Amino acid sequence: MAVVSDFHLNGKRSVTVFVTLDVEDPRLALLQKLLVAYKVDWLDQRWDEYTDEEYDAAPLIVMQALADNHVIGGPRFYTEYDLSNACPACGAGMRQTGVYMLDGAGPSMVGLGQYRAVSSYSEIIVDPPLAEALARAHLTGLSLRSVHAYQPNEALIELIWKQMWASHTLPPLSPRSTGIDFESACKTCKRGKIDTTSPERFVYRARDLEGAKDVNRMWEHFGYVRWNGDLKTAVLWQPYFVVTPKVWRIFKDAGVTGFQWLPIRVVED
Repeated sequence: MAVVSDFHLNGKRSVTVFVTLDVEDPRLALLQKLLVAYKVDWLDQRWDEYTDEEYDAAPLIVMQALADNHVIGGPRFYTEYDLSNACPACGAGMRQTGVYMLDGAGPSMVGLGQYRAVSSYSEIIVDPPLAEALARAHLTGLSLRSVHAYQPNEALIELIWKQMWASHTLPPLSPRSTGIDFESACKTCKRGKIDTTSPERFVYRARDLEGAKDVNRMWEHFGYVRWNGDLKTAVLWQPYFVVTPKVWRIFKDAGVTGFQWLPIRVVED
């Protein structure tokens, strides 16, 4: 499958082509040779695809939001946090104590009308029907919290959307996980600023899944961090959600898009 994006920016034409091929497709090697021969800039991204049967059989599934459904919010918009256990170097481990605040004046708020669920630095915010479906399922480890929109010089607006909240945090990943650059982790806490490459394969020890809920958070924080101790300027990605197939099924049946679902792998050691 190929998708072509052709547009002009600042008077210059830019053409981007996205080609999706199976890793065993013989055309992949030919395409790579042509790209090298014609000196074309290209990026190779690889990921695993799963069947519904594999999702239903998974012990837990990592829930990752794609960039399309991202909305701006968090500490820069007066969401309150407890910093007593936060890493001083990267902010990992801070705990949200107030309602989640979105940038009510920002263009990304349009996403609330385009998606059933959106993400905000790995926080997940769902529309009312999806929130009701999650509540009716009586999922362990999940609560639904209020969301407000912050608009400068105006009163806060409480939205009808809800923030997913997980009470349980899983232990650290097994070092047998692949696609996880553990060497990139924050040198102070080893928990934050972790980079990944594709395909990501998250592995847990069987003993570390004891007590897992339907909705959990990872211990690790992935991605970009901007942190100098001041919440007003902070950009802090929160840990991914790790959920049971029951949660995946609710999102799937609701027609939710904008997320990537990665079943975990379990080892005994």
